[in-house]
Amino acid sequence: MRKLNVFNFITLNGFFAGPGGDISWNQHGPEQNQHAANGLQGNSILLFGRVTYQMMAGFWPTPQAMQQMPEVAEGMNKAEKIVFSNTLKKADWNNTRIISGDIGKAVKELKATEGKDLTILGSGSIVTLFSDLGLIDSYQIMINPVALGQGTPIFHNIKQQLNLKLTHSSILKNGIVVLDYIPA
Repeated sequence: MRKLNVFNFITLNGFFAGPGGDISWNQHGPEQNQHAANGLQGNSILLFGRVTYQMMAGFWPTPQAMQQMPEVAEGMNKAEKIVFSNTLKKADWNNTRIISGDIGKAVKELKATEGKDLTILGSGSIVTLFSDLGLIDSYQIMINPVALGQGTPIFHNIKQQLNLKLTHSSILKNGIVVLDYIPA
């Protein structure tokens, strides 16, 4: 069976995006980039909601991404990707397929098969939905040492309490704290 994992970065006050979806507050230092590049070597299928997918597809295939973060860009572009959307009709970023309709059922079916694990990047509404459905096996949260006055919480409108157990923690040199959790 496949595992469903979350990798997300948030502010000290729990926002994964600022007003208008802004993520410019997220620090991209060498240590964080290496952490991301290492994570992409795990051969997971990357999962996105439409908004996050379009943001990622607009950056990672560009020469700018290859210049700024070559290892991460290479991993992102080579990875198999799934975007959840009922409105997106075509996905131009290589190795991407679209799943629409009942995405909870689709992921439950994917998890029941053999193959690569699944990793959600960003995509707060997808994280919330799959958390509510009890489908997520682990959460890796990178807490940036910044607070915002407004934004979208990582578990926006979660329907039930989510109890987690800390399995590992580390601190990057730039002050980012990496926390690994599993459902309690």
